[in-house]
Amino acid sequence: MATDYQPLFPYMEFARTEAFRSQLSLTQSGMPAADTALFGSTLPIDFAWAGKEALPEVEEQLARHLGVDRSRVFVTLGASAAMLLAAMALFRPGTRVVSETPSYEPLRALPSLFGCDLALLERRPEELWRIDPAAVQRALAGARRGHVFITNPNTPTGARSSAAEIVELARLAESAGGVLVSCEVYMEYELDAAKRALACRLAPNTVSIGSLTKAYGLGALRVGWVALGEGLAAERRRFVDMQYLNYVDPPTVSLRLAARAFGLLERLREPIRAMERDQKPVLRRWLAETPGVQGFAPELGLTSFPRLVGIDDTRAFARHLVERHGVDVVPGEFFGRPGHLRLGAGLPPAELAEALARVSAGLASFRRR
Repeated sequence: MATDYQPLFPYMEFARTEAFRSQLSLTQSGMPAADTALFGSTLPIDFAWAGKEALPEVEEQLARHLGVDRSRVFVTLGASAAMLLAAMALFRPGTRVVSETPSYEPLRALPSLFGCDLALLERRPEELWRIDPAAVQRALAGARRGHVFITNPNTPTGARSSAAEIVELARLAESAGGVLVSCEVYMEYELDAAKRALACRLAPNTVSIGSLTKAYGLGALRVGWVALGEGLAAERRRFVDMQYLNYVDPPTVSLRLAARAFGLLERLREPIRAMERDQKPVLRRWLAETPGVQGFAPELGLTSFPRLVGIDDTRAFARHLVERHGVDVVPGEFFGRPGHLRLGAGLPPAELAEALARVSAGLASFRRR
């Protein structure tokens, strides 16, 4: 067999083998792991069939959390599985999929994997990384069927699309006979539920994807979801059938813990409030004061995606940082944008300040080479 396989998701290979090599890692994209003490002294161990009690209970909680009918939601093995299921249900050879760059790799890999005609829209820093609806319209022109596939807030920039912008993107997808698929894992950082621009509540031809991972530090549970717009409610059966082909049901143990987590969301949000108060100002100050760095802290979440002026090979710079300065970062190449870094502000404030100081030192030493 050929050994020159090129991974579709090289970022995850990087995350498994190269990220977190130092004690001062800025590679985090989500909150640190939640405190298990919040869940009580005994954690539920349940090996019963998920569909009997655990899955219906979480679906009810999820529907309330999202503000939609239970008939439009289902639980998945994290947001990654949700994106794969959406692709299996919707993407067909010859279908045009309009996606974004910079972007999380599955947004580029999945349309290509399923034989779609992929059209990438460039988010530009000078436009605060916003999506241009006119560019979406041009990209969909002439498509037999066209979908729009985005993240909101965007991964990795943190740029946030408004409710009005989501409605317009859904309208453009509808004009091409398609749907808007919106991965909204970072929307959970919005503490005011009324301000969450969830596509599934805003337009009928939409698919919202979310999870308990990024905002709540519960990635180990692998609990995500799909929520369908009102006009796609009848498609739930198709989506769930794709799930059956993949893994049948999420594990009952994870579902029992997820049920407990939905009852603890306010307490699980306390670390978000602390991050906004303590860590994000440190990141914001560093971005504003560091020469040769152009970027800003996002409205939601803990990551930033600054440009490094004069440095195009950020893979090489990331290796330089960990080898010479003992700090990890994620190079922009994994998001389709060399010359940028993704920086996560998940460390305690003093450690975050030290890690960013090491990045500054690394910038100076790299430029002197």
